[in-house]
Amino acid sequence: MESKSIKFFNKLSFITLLSTFLLSLFFFIPYVSMSLDDSKGFIISFGVTLSCFFWLISRLGEGKFVFPKDRLIVYAALIPLVFLISSFFSSSLNSSLWGNGFELGTFGSILIMFLLFFLSSIFFQTEKRLWYFIGALFIGALLISIFEIFNIVVILGNLPGGFLVNLSAGNLIGNWNDFALFFGLIILLSIFNLEFLKLNKIFTTIQYFLLVTGLMFIAIINTPFVWFLVGIFSIIIFVYSISTQHSGMHLVHKGDGKKRFPFSALVVVLISFVFLVGGGAVSNLVSKYINISNSEVRPSISATSGIVWKSIKHNPLFGTSPNTFSMDWVLWQPKEVAQTIFWSIDFPNGVSMLSTFVATTGIVGLLAWVIFFIVFVIRGVQSSRIASKDSLSNYYIFSILLISIYSWISFIFYSPGVLILMLAFISSGVFIGILVSKKVVSVKEFYFLDDPRKSFFTILLLVFLMITTLSVTYLQIEKFVSILYFSKAIKTDNTMQSLSISEKMIKSAISLNKSDVYYRALSQIYVGQIGLLVKDNKLSSDVLKSNLQQLINLSLNSASLAINQNPKQYLNYVNMGNIYSSLVLFSVDGSYSNASNSYKKAQELAPNNPSIFLDLANLEITNKNNTEARNFIEKALVIKPNYTDALFLLAKIEVDEGNMSAAVKQVEKASAINPNDSTIFFRLGLLRYNNSDYINAVSSFEQAVLIDNSYWNARYFLGLSYQKVGRNNDALVQFNILNKISPNNQDINAAIDSLSKPAV
Repeated sequence: MESKSIKFFNKLSFITLLSTFLLSLFFFIPYVSMSLDDSKGFIISFGVTLSCFFWLISRLGEGKFVFPKDRLIVYAALIPLVFLISSFFSSSLNSSLWGNGFELGTFGSILIMFLLFFLSSIFFQTEKRLWYFIGALFIGALLISIFEIFNIVVILGNLPGGFLVNLSAGNLIGNWNDFALFFGLIILLSIFNLEFLKLNKIFTTIQYFLLVTGLMFIAIINTPFVWFLVGIFSIIIFVYSISTQHSGMHLVHKGDGKKRFPFSALVVVLISFVFLVGGGAVSNLVSKYINISNSEVRPSISATSGIVWKSIKHNPLFGTSPNTFSMDWVLWQPKEVAQTIFWSIDFPNGVSMLSTFVATTGIVGLLAWVIFFIVFVIRGVQSSRIASKDSLSNYYIFSILLISIYSWISFIFYSPGVLILMLAFISSGVFIGILVSKKVVSVKEFYFLDDPRKSFFTILLLVFLMITTLSVTYLQIEKFVSILYFSKAIKTDNTMQSLSISEKMIKSAISLNKSDVYYRALSQIYVGQIGLLVKDNKLSSDVLKSNLQQLINLSLNSASLAINQNPKQYLNYVNMGNIYSSLVLFSVDGSYSNASNSYKKAQELAPNNPSIFLDLANLEITNKNNTEARNFIEKALVIKPNYTDALFLLAKIEVDEGNMSAAVKQVEKASAINPNDSTIFFRLGLLRYNNSDYINAVSSFEQAVLIDNSYWNARYFLGLSYQKVGRNNDALVQFNILNKISPNNQDINAAIDSLSKPAV
């Protein structure tokens, strides 16, 4: 019989796990600019490791292990093992093992997910606890629904105080596609409950509320993949409901013997079909009343396939190492991407989460996932046999299978966030727990106190695991606090006092988590201080020189440490190049050659990124070598012919060399590439105005104002251009408009006065 202390720790472990699951659904950190993935990643990691620690204590006190004897657990354990082995091939071991924050692709994150799966298979083996799990999911969904309705109506993000600054996307889940995926699942579960459970009025009302609000949410977001999943699963529920009734199988709410038509499932099928076929028109209609910014993009299937293929060629067995997809992307991204608006995005994931993990863990990683899925499908088929024997078993098995299959399909074909991945693992564990409760899966009992030799090594192992679990928990807390420090550090107003505070914050973050991101940010803090120090006229030359030398050394040292932390991250070399490039102006020895070498190393790691060639061109301009600068600009334009920044830089060179007509031609090219960019036409107008081409300057400024009616600088120069070509009345109209906006502006008042005076 269990002692009270053993029962206490067993119960504490379960409560911790269930609370972690519930809290993770809507958890966020108020007043802090931290991503929701990091917030949820922390609460899941912290809660799971703490639950595991309590479970280990109870095992130590009980003197035995009892766990499901199922191959699925063994094959699931292979997944974090593969991630661990692959991490040792990484150029940045810490990044692959634990990551900079709470990224999904690290060994640590997959280990947490496995522990979540394993503990769930142990804890959810009774009907009461299964209800706790399903209830927690619906409670979380209900709270999120109520919050989001208020957010849509009141726009809570605009409330003063910055309480919801964490919710950059505007919801409690993460990005909007994850939000749609989550409520797609809730819609399906609500249909399932309405069709197969006998509910009282309160719970029926809640299910209909979640069904209606869920449909409203995914209609607003309108993600085709979610509509497809909801439609397919609704069809399955519809067919299953009818077939079970006609087969004579009694469901939970069929005790009265009446047959009910699955109306709610059919309605959802029809709505899904409408949005899949005419989703664009419906979405445009909805967006007139409710508009959200859903700007998430992913690489295409073909682009991801290319990255996966090259990563496997690089290391067939274990890939390029966990948490390295963004570096794989910039190294091997297709050249066609440079022509799109997404050319500067370093995608952290591929078209799906599975494809990302295949790239980073290779063929062995793929095999581990495939074996896991095959055994999972086999278990699902086996479970259908016992489902038909008992109505309650039918509900539990198929509702949990619904959550698991839906989440795993999202994992295989999409790139969801931490919440959907957590649902996939925890529901799979709960599914094993159901099979244990129905005697389909047996349990293995391992006693270790009856044999002195066995007990010694087992207790030693348990103590080691407990220390390791506590260490990982402490590591997660340190990482979380470091993110808090860093989020506060990036808020600076570019004053010496503000930069000093940011410096202290970042140093505190680094003391807890040595990340290349933090070191890069610290180096830029020092660069900012250098810029302010140079402008300080109060310091003597000796003090200025001493302080500058100290800051230069600190910035270079921080940039160097960033490279040491992750030598395959091209941004670290770009950062080093930028620092050395800024020192060229001060004639610091070796600054030009070091900047050039840093940029060229970055270019090797990101060969299809044209911005690096532009950095090299700027370096050559600083070094007064316009010929070489032109060569680098041409290389950038070869990669990205529509690169307007390169054309502007080329125009600057022409202006510096006195070739105004050539400069105008370059900006004209830029305006043809981006005809809806008001700033380009403003720059074109300035060039023409300074070249005394006032007639064409008028057309350029008019186009800038036409695109952006509140472009006040463009209006001012349009007025000046009108004045130059003798269109004084038109000029006066522009200046009067500006005078209403800024009545005390001396330049505007002077322009109005000059036009108001009679001609002499």
